[in-house]
Amino acid sequence: MKRIFLRIILSVICLNFSFGQELQEGKKRWSSDSKLTIDDFKIKISDENNDVVFSQFMISHSIGGFDFMKRNLNQKIGNIFLGNASWIDTTKIASIDKQIDFQQMQFNLAEIQARKFRKQVLKNKRKISKGFDIVNEINNDIMAEFSEIRLDLMKETESGRNEQKVAEWKEKIAAELRELDEFSFENKKKIKLTE
Repeated sequence: MKRIFLRIILSVICLNFSFGQELQEGKKRWSSDSKLTIDDFKIKISDENNDVVFSQFMISHSIGGFDFMKRNLNQKIGNIFLGNASWIDTTKIASIDKQIDFQQMQFNLAEIQARKFRKQVLKNKRKISKGFDIVNEINNDIMAEFSEIRLDLMKETESGRNEQKVAEWKEKIAAELRELDEFSFENKKKIKLTE
């Protein structure tokens, strides 16, 4: 009986460990070292009814029952670009590099939200032992906030055409990423919350 229980625990640990390791084809995890490229956009279209470029992001988690004991949950929450649900029409874009850079800005915004998610879950980790409602609630709030911020970015920068506003947003995004650096996916060190 003890061996069966031990095998089950080891299986769960291995499943949780594998979450952070491999992604399905067409998906890309946010990384400060690997920016979006034209090859990441798997849908090439020329439909007049669609925007010429669109990026889809997913902030997902694989938080389990024993995670409330950990001091770092960064590897449990991922910020993923969904290339199979993102498109770019290279025949209608004058400056492809600028447009991909603008999509990267949105990916960076999603990363800020993922880091906020990681921080909030860590703050509320004791509540996880009572159920995952708190994780789902935080996730819903984070995604709603991301939608609002992304819409603000689109409006203020005129979908990336207003270069002055784009530069302002880039500075703001970079500052927030630095501020939340310890909640990056790559950071595996123990985190001691001060707030």
